[in-house]
Amino acid sequence: MSETPTIDEARQYVVGLEMFGMRLGLDRVRELAARLGDPQKAYETIHVVGTNGKSSTTRFISSLLRAHGLRVGTYVSPHLVSLAERQLIDGVPSTEEEFYALVARIMPVAEKLNASLPEGEVLTQFEVLTAAAYLHFQERGCEVAVVEAGLGGRWDATSIIESKVQVVTSIGLEHTEHLGNTTLLILEEKAAVIPVGGTVAAGVLDADVRARLREICAERGAALHLLGDEVSLLTDLHQDSFDVFGIHDLYPGIRLSVLGNYQRSNAALGIAATELFLERSLDPGKVRSSLFSTAIPGRLEVISEQPYCVLDGAHNPSGMAEMLRSLDHLLARRRLIAVVSILRDKGALDMLRDLAPRCDVLFVTENSNARSYPAEELAAIVEELEDAPEVFIDPDPRSALRSAFKLATSSQVVIVTGSLYLIADLKRTLHGA
Repeated sequence: MSETPTIDEARQYVVGLEMFGMRLGLDRVRELAARLGDPQKAYETIHVVGTNGKSSTTRFISSLLRAHGLRVGTYVSPHLVSLAERQLIDGVPSTEEEFYALVARIMPVAEKLNASLPEGEVLTQFEVLTAAAYLHFQERGCEVAVVEAGLGGRWDATSIIESKVQVVTSIGLEHTEHLGNTTLLILEEKAAVIPVGGTVAAGVLDADVRARLREICAERGAALHLLGDEVSLLTDLHQDSFDVFGIHDLYPGIRLSVLGNYQRSNAALGIAATELFLERSLDPGKVRSSLFSTAIPGRLEVISEQPYCVLDGAHNPSGMAEMLRSLDHLLARRRLIAVVSILRDKGALDMLRDLAPRCDVLFVTENSNARSYPAEELAAIVEELEDAPEVFIDPDPRSALRSAFKLATSSQVVIVTGSLYLIADLKRTLHGA
């Protein structure tokens, strides 16, 4: 490696970091940030944690803050086409050149830190990307950053921030080997980002999870604002618009351009979080315009009309159930041809138990994540279900999608789902990346 790394070297470096996978803990990323001057301390932050709805809620909050005059950094994960998509300034992602030039500057600092770590310890890709985003936001003069957690909360690399507002979108079973095998255990990990005296906005939660979150906030002297209690969503699924009773004001006539009934709850939660951050009511006109203009890639995203094809990154049982409920409303229960890939730790049996009865045909495939189920193993799970649809095995997602397109009739919808990594792999293909 040259003294000043090139963009190509930076690209190879980031790809090489993938082999180190996930290593929970904050010491490494905290030290890396310190050696970069602790850029995350240069602006205020909102931390978004939860099982489903994190990226959508993060983007809604960012749009609302931007509409109210702030320069906003946004950090989301995973990406769909390029790693550069994970860091945005005022809604615009970094270019590839800009992103890898930033990584090239960080590389010497990161490599020097790696050399000082105990044997077997090394910075992970997510830690380097998180530190890079925080530095990027500082250098671009952001006044606030809205940060989506990657895994959990307690040991997630994003958690070196001292957030002004904490958002809990939803709690369901995911990453059970790391976070615990019950929703209450998972809540404990995600709610660890709530500091003493914190300010919390939370989405619709099961009764026991809601009760425990109230206890956690009371123990830490944190103010909790729950969707359904302190914040109300007034919605009729037969109407194009909905109203939100926020913490400070009423926001009527809201419309979203993104599909999915669940996005209304994410938008309402975004309004509450923005009110809490600004400590005042919002401009109703700016609320309507900014939420309508917010795009959510990879969530009920229509990529073809003939045949009708939808990409949705539903990646756990609760996400799959929400996606199917939205499809029922949007598509009048048209039958599905599904292209599916699922990660091993995401509850594949429960996801497929919901999806399979809606399908005439199911193509099981794989994605680029090492935790992806082999297609044959996923097919075996489907075939154990009662009234399983016809199943085809094709490890190549591009080939599986082509086959689904050829097979689909005018009365069927092609749905690509089960993992955001599958969506990302196909999007890269569609973009020629």
